[in-house]
Amino acid sequence: MPVSHKFLNHNWENGFRAENAILKTDLYKPEVLIIGTNNPSTPNGNYADFFYGRNYFWTAFKNLVNGNYNLQQRRMPPNGAPQFPLNPTIEEVFDLCKRFKFSFADLISSVLINQNEINFLANDNVILNDIQYNLINDNKIAGIGGLAELNAIGEVAWNTKEIIKYLCENPQIKNIYFTRQPKGIWGNHWNEIKRNDCSKNRNFYVIYTPSGNSLHGTPRMNTLIKHWLFNETVNYNTLNEEWLQNCGVDIENFRD
Repeated sequence: MPVSHKFLNHNWENGFRAENAILKTDLYKPEVLIIGTNNPSTPNGNYADFFYGRNYFWTAFKNLVNGNYNLQQRRMPPNGAPQFPLNPTIEEVFDLCKRFKFSFADLISSVLINQNEINFLANDNVILNDIQYNLINDNKIAGIGGLAELNAIGEVAWNTKEIIKYLCENPQIKNIYFTRQPKGIWGNHWNEIKRNDCSKNRNFYVIYTPSGNSLHGTPRMNTLIKHWLFNETVNYNTLNEEWLQNCGVDIENFRD
C-alpha cells in the first residue's frame, strides 16, 4: 500500500473536509489557496491534526490577528507527540480558516506508490532496495534519499491536476501562495499550475516555509512574521496587504 497524504481524504465533521489532499468547505467561498509539498501518513511521528498543524503557521496567524508576537513556539513538534492543550486549539484553527477564507493543498498525494509492503523505521524513514529514504526531505541528506530520489524511481504521485481542477472550480480564489521555493522537483508542478488557463488573473506568491528552517534571526517567530510581511528580497514575496487588512490584521503592529 502506498503512503498516502495524512489528509488525502478526511472529514473533520464540522463543515471541513479534505479531498485529494485539498481542503474543502461549504461554510464559505475560499479566497486564498496555500500550497505545500507533502504530509505523509506515517505511523510513528506525524501527529498533525490539520494542514500545517506541526509548524509555526497557525501560531503565526494567531499572532497576526492579535497584533503581537506573544506565541513563540510551533503549534506542535515536527515529530513526536505534542503537549496539550495546543495553542491555537483545533477550534481556533477552524476559526482562522473562516476569517482568512483559507484553503490548502499539497503537491504530493502519496509516495511509495508501487510498494505492496512498507516497513517503517522508528524515525518514519523507510528502506527500499537497501536504500534508506526520508518521506519529507526534498533531496538526499547524509546518504538518506528524499522526495527527489523517490520521484526519480517513479514512487511519487503528484496532485497537480487535482489542484488545477480545484482552481478551475473556484474562480473566486485570487491569491495562491507556495510555502517554499519552486526549485528542483517542485518547479515544474508549480509552473504547470501557473500556466494553466484557469490561473489567469490570479496572483501567485512564494513565501518562506512556515517551518522557519534556516531562517536567519531570532526569535524565530518574529523573524518569520517579518519575512512574510516586509521581505524585500527577490526570492520571496510577502503576504497580500489588502487581504490581511480585510481580515483585521494591522501590519503596522509588526514594524520595528
